[in-house]
Amino acid sequence: MATLASSADVFALPTRALIGRSRDCDLVLPARDVSSRHATLEWNGADWQLRDLGSRNGTWLEGQRLVGDARPVVCAGARLRFGHDSEWVLEDASPPELMARSLTDGAWRLAQGGYLALPSADAPERCVYRDRQGRWVVSGDEGDAQAIDDRELLVMADASAWRVHLPGADASTWQEDPAGRSLARLRLQLAYSRDEEYVEAVALCGDERLDLKARAHHYTLLILARRRLADRAAGVAEAEEGWIRQDELGDMLRMSDNHLYITIHRARAQLGELGVADAAGLVERRPGTRQLRLGVADLELIMLNPR
Repeated sequence: MATLASSADVFALPTRALIGRSRDCDLVLPARDVSSRHATLEWNGADWQLRDLGSRNGTWLEGQRLVGDARPVVCAGARLRFGHDSEWVLEDASPPELMARSLTDGAWRLAQGGYLALPSADAPERCVYRDRQGRWVVSGDEGDAQAIDDRELLVMADASAWRVHLPGADASTWQEDPAGRSLARLRLQLAYSRDEEYVEAVALCGDERLDLKARAHHYTLLILARRRLADRAAGVAEAEEGWIRQDELGDMLRMSDNHLYITIHRARAQLGELGVADAAGLVERRPGTRQLRLGVADLELIMLNPR
């Protein structure tokens, strides 16, 4: 995660960070010698570039003032100064990540495994992630996912607003890391008691064993896994296997749309916390249909202590 650091603060960098004294800026610097819109630090797909926006007291990189429309590359460890005294260091120069900023209190939320829950992971109302086509989308408990743009505002039920910052355009076509943790490399094992009151899960990824332990949301994954395996046994094409309408699944689980949404969120978030790059795809949605299915194809169901 790319970060700027001062002696008192650390700031996570979105793709294009607007820096200045105005409250509209991403990084707000209250010093009077800082202009309202002072400078930008922007990811160009390979590097971070600094640009002065015509500030009165200047933007400085390693002691050199930027002149005209200069846009020098900023490397990790480089020292930046805005005006006379606002000094920062580019602590981490890695590419930007999915994140959002509250316009109410300035708080930031960072994605885990490419999955961002707002306003919080504990009480998600909207989730932002990449769909199967590689588009950034936002979804809620109503089911369907809608395309979302960089810096788009999302308003929550309590009227709080969050500005979403998407990774740069170069990241729009996500490519799987053949050695990384991704759903395509996972084998999901679901072990359940005879009464199905207890369900534990393990994800195998190459030589790694990710113990997901027993969680209430694993029962939802068990139901979805059974539907997918039943369709496969019946000869249904891979692209069509496992789909179920959200209302049918809710009836089976005796859950409201909101309860089901939170359950799915918790399952995705658990994988995201373990570094699975495309964790949101654990449960796939078919646009415009309210259909969903388990996004892992390699499945194993095990009954514990069968008699």
